[in-house]
Amino acid sequence: MSDETVSRLIQSITARLSDAGIEDAGIDARLLLRSAFGWSAAEQLGNLLDAPPAEHLDQLEEMVLRRATREPLQYITGSTEFFRRQFSVNENVLIPRPETEQLVVQTMAFIRERKIENPQIADICTGSGAIAISLALEMPAAEVHATDISSGALTIAQQNADDLGAELDMYEGDLLEPLSGQFDVIVSNPPYILAGAMPSLQAEVAREPSLALDGGNDGLDVIRPLFEGILAHLKPTNSAAYIEIDPPIEDTVMKLALETFPHAGISLLTDLAGLTRCVSIEHA
Repeated sequence: MSDETVSRLIQSITARLSDAGIEDAGIDARLLLRSAFGWSAAEQLGNLLDAPPAEHLDQLEEMVLRRATREPLQYITGSTEFFRRQFSVNENVLIPRPETEQLVVQTMAFIRERKIENPQIADICTGSGAIAISLALEMPAAEVHATDISSGALTIAQQNADDLGAELDMYEGDLLEPLSGQFDVIVSNPPYILAGAMPSLQAEVAREPSLALDGGNDGLDVIRPLFEGILAHLKPTNSAAYIEIDPPIEDTVMKLALETFPHAGISLLTDLAGLTRCVSIEHA
């Protein structure tokens, strides 16, 4: 990379990423440069006409090469934003999506509406810990528990909890098996992608851990035992569970939820794009 100004360097990287089939190549180019150089957006803007710092060009080149292979930007920079906070991520965890913030919002709204003073909350398949940590920080009176079957994921989740100053308990194990007692709210973003859809996932999504994505032939391989665990661990009254799902499985999830929780109010919640994103299970 021998461009003489930061501006030309950004243009060059944008062209390379665009050629690799990346839609937001210009945005990614700027974010990669900021990450490699340790700059804020304002610093990048202020240095556009200057020569780029030579000592960071090799690192930037390595990052650009990784992005050109369609490795997710968040894995390359090592972080992503969720609920207004920065979370560390790597190839051991699913990258938290903005739409998953709905689980945090729903949980907070339910607890405040029902005036639950010291809520017991469980986050299942916690991954990076984004949901559990956000809830722990937003509601300091809550006792938050998080589980994941992946030790690599829990390492990142614990790092995020430490970095953000969140207090919660984390357990390695399958779904709710590590937990005892009953909870006011259970949340989860489980694997729910139909196995048949896995080969056609966007190139970046395909680089995320299949353990966190593949829901089996009908998308319910994990949701079925998850529902059984929720049935055993959710308080019978004044309680709720919010599970992220995908539009292709909404009918089968709804049917399963109605069968599993006959005395609960079951509904499907949509995201800002109007797509089904969550099944809500609420007990009066």
